Amino acid sequence: MTNKDIVKKYFESINNNNFDAVRQQLAEDHLFYNPATEQPLNTAGHLVMMERRSAAFDGHYFLELVLEEGNYVTIKGRWEGIHKGEFAGIPATGNKVVFPWIDLLEVKDGKIAAEHIAFNPASITGQLKTPEKV
Repeated sequence: MTNKDIVKKYFESINNNNFDAVRQQLAEDHLFYNPATEQPLNTAGHLVMMERRSAAFDGHYFLELVLEEGNYVTIKGRWEGIHKGEFAGIPATGNKVVFPWIDLLEVKDGKIAAEHIAFNPASITGQLKTPEKV
């Protein structure tokens, strides 16, 4: 299995909300770097973030471009979903949310060791506000 295949399987597990499979795909010392938190998250923190996203949104990650170079896989993608539960203090709106993202993942010994995702968190909350709330 290539590193590209490992990363595709990882996102498939995330899209299926199969957090047990996700946990098995992360290295013991896994770190998740993202603009929504000040410090990188370890495996437990990353899984909590995924579970909260799953509770707040019904959606999927779409992998538009996947590139592999050695131990690294880079993805250009988009996420699309429906806001179904409380998120950032905003109750469910039923609004569709779409945002682009870029992710750099490091694979070691067949597991995701590090993940660096770039996206604009403000674009998510902006899409949840209705015109009368802006």
